[in-house]
Amino acid sequence: MTALKPVLPAAFAAGATLRTPGRTLTSGDFAAIINATWENGPLHTDDEYMSGTGFGRRILGGPCLLAIAAGLSSPTMYASWAAAGLDCHAALGIDEVRYEAPVFENDTITVDIEVHTLEPTPGGSAFVGRVRDVVRKQDGTTVLTMRRGYLLKPIAEDA
Repeated sequence: MTALKPVLPAAFAAGATLRTPGRTLTSGDFAAIINATWENGPLHTDDEYMSGTGFGRRILGGPCLLAIAAGLSSPTMYASWAAAGLDCHAALGIDEVRYEAPVFENDTITVDIEVHTLEPTPGGSAFVGRVRDVVRKQDGTTVLTMRRGYLLKPIAEDA
């Protein structure tokens, strides 16, 4: 019998694309993230109101989707950074956020993390890694795109 070998994500390097596991967003997920963010307008909380709109039902708020996408991508990014010998020391920002399509209860989303650059800082003690995220629903529809940056430092060899 052949021994199983773990499959590690591609190391964090320019040109790599990492994909997260999927997550189906339940009514409980909607309620939790709406309550945590106070994104509580009728688009996100009022079934009756939304039944008369072009969407026909409640949609997840954009800021809520940002938080879910960031959380969903964290394990994949940290595993990739570790495989590349790096550790995240700071998030530098989120730019160029675009909401492309609505997300409804029971949609399953994944995040493709496209690594654009990994460049040393001016002092050479760290790196700035920049990624472009593409969040998709189960049918392949893009629902969100954004760019993020991170300050990454080499993992100490004695760690």
